[in-house]
Amino acid sequence: MIKESILRTPLAVVIAIVVFLFTVQSGYAQEENEETGDRSSPSSLVEAERDTMMLPAMGDKSDYPSGHAARRSFYSKNEATVGTLPDPLPLNWCLERAQQTNPSIAVNEAAAAAAAHRISPAGALEDPRFSYEAINIPVGDFDFNSTPMSGNQLRLMQKFPFPGVLSNREEAARAGASAATEDLEDQRLRVAAVVESRWAELGFSQRALEITDANLDLLRQLTEIAETKYSVGLGLQQDVLRAQVELTRLLEERLRRIEALRAAEAQLAAALDLPPQTLFPRTTDLRDESSLPEIAPLLGHLDDTSPMLRALAERVEEAERMHRVTKFEGYPDFDLGVGYRIRQSAPGDPVTGDDFVSAGVTLRLPVNRGKWREKTAERAALVRRAEAVYRDGRARLRDAVRTTFAALERADAEVALLETGLVPQTRQSLDSSRSGYQVDKVDFLSLIDSQVRLLDAELSLVRAVADRRAAFAALESAIGKELR
Repeated sequence: MIKESILRTPLAVVIAIVVFLFTVQSGYAQEENEETGDRSSPSSLVEAERDTMMLPAMGDKSDYPSGHAARRSFYSKNEATVGTLPDPLPLNWCLERAQQTNPSIAVNEAAAAAAAHRISPAGALEDPRFSYEAINIPVGDFDFNSTPMSGNQLRLMQKFPFPGVLSNREEAARAGASAATEDLEDQRLRVAAVVESRWAELGFSQRALEITDANLDLLRQLTEIAETKYSVGLGLQQDVLRAQVELTRLLEERLRRIEALRAAEAQLAAALDLPPQTLFPRTTDLRDESSLPEIAPLLGHLDDTSPMLRALAERVEEAERMHRVTKFEGYPDFDLGVGYRIRQSAPGDPVTGDDFVSAGVTLRLPVNRGKWREKTAERAALVRRAEAVYRDGRARLRDAVRTTFAALERADAEVALLETGLVPQTRQSLDSSRSGYQVDKVDFLSLIDSQVRLLDAELSLVRAVADRRAAFAALESAIGKELR
């Protein structure tokens, strides 16, 4: 044994500990810098900006602001530069963009990633603890050589929880991660349903404006006919006045249609993370010829197909696992420790300065059983709560499926009724009334009524087509799978 080794001096031991801690801290700092670089590497950010918003390539870093200014600059470029929208606007393009850019999906993606990173730490032991103690130093001379009991005590300790704590804690974290993943899938379906509904609403607003414009042209022709007949003494002044009143009413209706179109564009732009002032081209055909499914199989397999119910089931599993964790935490856990005392030779030392080694165990004694009974009862209540939330969610979802399916059936029946019945009939009625008015067999009031009924029928048909598509999308979102 090297009695006068530099490792036996207190100063050397302290210096060694400081160097060790500095090395560990440097390693943590390097890891943090690497993680920060991964999150905000210039290449990844520039590629993302180029892909989504078509920003120019990055030049000198001095040309770019930092901090809040950089974020404001990015969002201003986002609003100022929008990629060319396809014309006509297809639904698939909107769905793909929403899955890539919708903020609510990004929120759930981050939550799912965070939950996945909790699994490994949840099942891991706590970090070991290292301690140093300058022990049994005489206050008279502060000399390690005065007494055989003096020395530098180094201790390493590790905590071991009661068996079952770590495994159940890890399984609870895994169930939470699975629930977060199901929540992400549910959010994707919800966003897809919202996008399809708003795309259909945009298509309806565009076609409603076109139908209104076409009826305006038709009403102007009828007004000209009434004015011509009145000018030659074959018509009544009240017919001309009625035509002008109806024309003014339809112009007012056109203003409301424009307002509805702008609102539909703003709602779709929000779902696609586009600037609110985005002007969309005309959508592709709104019609969806998919046949209606049977509702009984959909309800029968709802527990398996719905990501929302799967997420709630995982929350129940997570609560049950945490209940077990709390029960096991109510039993003793223990710390194992080993120590090493560096000594120097002192007068009267029977072992002539040999170092000491020691080992020990520390038990945590949960003697306050009332506290642990309360903790366990709390977790049991949370399990019951999770089960009740699952049952409530299941009942609400079944009700939503029935309601949405009823809306889908109604819209489907309306489309068939309007397309094959009312619209052709009102169009024939208008043609007949127009011909009869020109030969004085039909009064002008009946002609105007026929024109109004045609307008209402055409708008109702487009409304039913859009509602059918929106109901189909809502049904797919509720049951968790595609039906078309």
